[in-house]
Amino acid sequence: MISTSADAKKWLNRYYYKTKDLDNARRKLEAYENKLGSGVARYENDGTENRDADAARQRHEDTLLDYSQQRAEVEKLEREHDEIFRITIKAIGELEDSDHQLIALDRYIHRLKWSDIIGMEHLGRATAFRIHGRMLEKMVKILQAGRFE
Repeated sequence: MISTSADAKKWLNRYYYKTKDLDNARRKLEAYENKLGSGVARYENDGTENRDADAARQRHEDTLLDYSQQRAEVEKLEREHDEIFRITIKAIGELEDSDHQLIALDRYIHRLKWSDIIGMEHLGRATAFRIHGRMLEKMVKILQAGRFE
């Protein structure tokens, strides 16, 4: 249950953390792709350079299995990421004040640093944090309505 500004902030940060998880899973998938590409080149040479072709084939099949499992994980995370994005954008859209929406989008969707937000929105640091605090208070009320959990 969302009851404080800290709870609302945690709820908004779900998208950020899911994005990090997805980025990490994609990098891992890319590593498997690279391993498969280099493994194929070695596999093609295995029979001609006195290497154990059966062991190379087994390693290649293991890597294919790992790749397949990682691909499924990436697809699952992409679905979850897209759903969290959709729900978060919808909740931010419920904010009536456009300054609140801008701060929420910049911070929680675009994942900008406070220094970047302050520069882009032409705000003082204290003003940006004051708007952020009010935005979180409004977000608590929006989330308490229960349409976004």
